[in-house]
Amino acid sequence: MDKIQILRKISQIFFFIYFVFLTSFCLCFFGIIEKFILKGTFGKIIVKLIIIVVLTLLLGRVFCGWMCPLGFLFELSYKLRVKIFKIKKLPKVDEKIHNKLIYLRYVVLILSLILTYYLSTYAFCQVCPIGFLTNLRGTVISFIILIIFLIISFFIPMAFCRYFCPLGAFLSIFSIRPLFQLKTNNNCVKCKLCEFKCPMQIKITENLDQKECIRCFECKSNCKKGGLSFSYKN
Repeated sequence: MDKIQILRKISQIFFFIYFVFLTSFCLCFFGIIEKFILKGTFGKIIVKLIIIVVLTLLLGRVFCGWMCPLGFLFELSYKLRVKIFKIKKLPKVDEKIHNKLIYLRYVVLILSLILTYYLSTYAFCQVCPIGFLTNLRGTVISFIILIIFLIISFFIPMAFCRYFCPLGAFLSIFSIRPLFQLKTNNNCVKCKLCEFKCPMQIKITENLDQKECIRCFECKSNCKKGGLSFSYKN
């Protein structure tokens, strides 16, 4: 494990402990917006959301890859399979299906806000997998959903993050063209080893979609030629 992955693991563990055990409200787009819809106030937590948005505009979806407690759990799930079965190439969803499913999370985002308004309740928080862990508005349903996606992520890496996470959808909007971008350089030999290790199934050597990248840097860590750079966009 290289230095960047060690730092990321430290960050993930820190924020997992912070969000699950120390904070009284998980940092979630829906928790904030739903509160505004229901009570007409954002509260102090809006400052934290602004910080995350600014970080996303600068660096891309670093929250997803470095801070999100759910992302941390789902990553552990797929890496458990990699460890057990010694998998060198992560399983992929059929490309045509994958390219359609990535838009499902935007449907979840919009639908959750509509339901919050019309049902006058924290619609997404009621079923959010992390809700059960934080003992906030989570229900038995949120626990069941957490278990289901942990199992799915064992077979399809980061399935929830790829296709269902509304917070990921929200942050994707701000990471279409971040100030710092991950991209291939002249050292890239198109071996696609980076793509074999990408949990988000991004075609890195063809079209590195910045809004889909969660900045886990698994691709960069596994590149043998130094063919990937994370730098200020030209």
